[in-house]
Amino acid sequence: MQEENGPDTVSPELDAMVGDLLGSLLDALAEGDDPGVLLAAEDAAANRYEASFAEDGVEVCLRAAQQFVSHHASGIVSDEVGPLERYAIAYLGAIEDEDGTYLDAILASFHEHGQESGYSAYLLVDGIGKGDEFAWGEPQPAGAEEPLI
Repeated sequence: MQEENGPDTVSPELDAMVGDLLGSLLDALAEGDDPGVLLAAEDAAANRYEASFAEDGVEVCLRAAQQFVSHHASGIVSDEVGPLERYAIAYLGAIEDEDGTYLDAILASFHEHGQESGYSAYLLVDGIGKGDEFAWGEPQPAGAEEPLI
């Protein structure tokens, strides 16, 4: 399907995987939990591997998640996941608005074979830990990045 739609089209499989990952992070943040840096990776048959990197600061955990994807591009044998077709990484961070104020945001990066580059996006969040009062905005593009696989 990706070939039919062009090299920068997000496939339904990648869209679903990113949606699942963001949903998990949003649910945790609504309850006041920070699960760290979340990773999801799938092979061409949609066999999925998921992990959370939370044992250190966000920068170290982000680097660990990125290295995990790069080092396991040929597959994750222990979880019966073949060569990686797509991945997504998401975590709580912040973006700076035009006034220089930092706003809480979920930052995400994702890529799928066939795309020319990896991509990133963010969702503003408000009311972390406030349950039903927790709110988030629509995903906004944050640019292209070097793919990890």
